[in-house]
Amino acid sequence: MNPSNSSPVFVGGLRTPFGRAGKGAYTEIRPDDLLVELFTAQASRHERLWQYGPQDLVVGCAYPEGEQGYNLGRMVALGAGLDVPGMTVNRLCASSLEALAIAAARIHSAWGDCYLVAGIESMSRIPRRGANFSESETIKSALATAYTPNGITAENVASQFPELDRSRQEDLAARSHELTFQAYEDGRYANQIHPYLIERDEFVRYPVDREKMASLKPAFLDDGSVTAATSSPLTDGATSGWVTSASVARQTGFTKALEIVDVAIAHVAPDVMGLGPVPATRLLLQRNDLQADDIAAYEINEAFAIQVLASATALQLPIERINRWGGAMAIGHPLGASGLRLVMTLHDRLVAEHTTGDLGIATLCVGGGQGMSILFRLIDL
Repeated sequence: MNPSNSSPVFVGGLRTPFGRAGKGAYTEIRPDDLLVELFTAQASRHERLWQYGPQDLVVGCAYPEGEQGYNLGRMVALGAGLDVPGMTVNRLCASSLEALAIAAARIHSAWGDCYLVAGIESMSRIPRRGANFSESETIKSALATAYTPNGITAENVASQFPELDRSRQEDLAARSHELTFQAYEDGRYANQIHPYLIERDEFVRYPVDREKMASLKPAFLDDGSVTAATSSPLTDGATSGWVTSASVARQTGFTKALEIVDVAIAHVAPDVMGLGPVPATRLLLQRNDLQADDIAAYEINEAFAIQVLASATALQLPIERINRWGGAMAIGHPLGASGLRLVMTLHDRLVAEHTTGDLGIATLCVGGGQGMSILFRLIDL
């Protein structure tokens, strides 16, 4: 593939390992300080890009308040010595994917050629749904299910797909841990991990104890099928990467990159939030005249096992192409940071296991009933 010099590409992904919220490595670390630490590592790991200099820093964060507030992007830029303005964007779980999309659109519009993008979430220090969460009676009068808790949305999805029973969900959870463990053993994550305080994600359980998994009570409904083991855990972590023109990536020493081909955002009913990847991915495929089998690799955020299985079923995706190095049930899901984790893993998978020109999709469900999917192509520079 010979991309245009102005094509937007993703390179230089780097993240912290993901820690247990409340009792893990980053419980006492402020999220803004964690991002400054990660950018210090970026400056060392990708020195030529750092010296070239981004035009802006775009940070995704699901709950930008408290220590993650006051325009986190600008404040972290100051703390890291970046000569850029800095902004923060919120699309809940897709926040850092949205950061990437914003940077790609600016490059596509020829408004810049180099952006640093990032994602952050401290689920230890900032409460889920925020410290002052409040439901609007006006919004609820328009749609009573607008604020459906995500755990209940997972059970609602399960009720629509009765064939995807608890046993099937536990199979996927076990697969997630086993594949994540094997990926670490094979050195697959070495290029993307900055081993700050810990060297690996703290949630990976191997060998998987299927008896213990089967003994867990349902997490959200007494007669439900979704458990803690088949849900993503509360997590702290930070992710980062570079969105540049192909020419800048080439100038700064990269030989391969993910070309950002297309971005799709869609919505579903809030009470079946987990199905968000279905319309978003369908839109990508239709717009680019592709079939599901044309995509070599999928990274689907494992918010819940049931929503991955249901999305794969609805889209008729081959399971062997999904999350081959594990997923969020084992790795963790620091909300605003997860999108970029999917992208850097997709990049590394395509480089390691596929060939130039192959396509990949990264996709997430999003609280409130949304889905976001991005189509990438592996290219030589």
